Amino acid sequence: MTYSIPSDEKVIDAIFYVMYMHPQVRSQREMVELVSNELNRSGGNYRISGQRIRRLAIKNDMLVLSISYNESEGELPTVCPVCGGGMTSVMNSTLDGRTIEVCRRCDVCPYTIGTTKHVPGRYSFSRKRR
Repeated sequence: MTYSIPSDEKVIDAIFYVMYMHPQVRSQREMVELVSNELNRSGGNYRISGQRIRRLAIKNDMLVLSISYNESEGELPTVCPVCGGGMTSVMNSTLDGRTIEVCRRCDVCPYTIGTTKHVPGRYSFSRKRR
């Protein structure tokens, strides 16, 4: 069975409709299901990933994204795991005159990470007030 990949415009329209009908979506999996249903409502056979939906919604400033974090091990990211944007270091001066990195912030979305690595565990989406 073949499937199609929807254009950005179709996905944006589907996200807008889903957020209009459901002011709050509690997980990315639920968001994928709702957007996929909306895309396929007219008889198409579209497939879309949660990451693409999330990134398009953030890029087009369509909703409020809340992120729940899980602790992890390893290096601090230089690229945002939520939207793919760049991370900016927030530096602070210590009492002995050195500068240290306090946290890193994404330039695009609300993702922030401190000195310990936290990875996104759950996304929730809320309709943006206009």
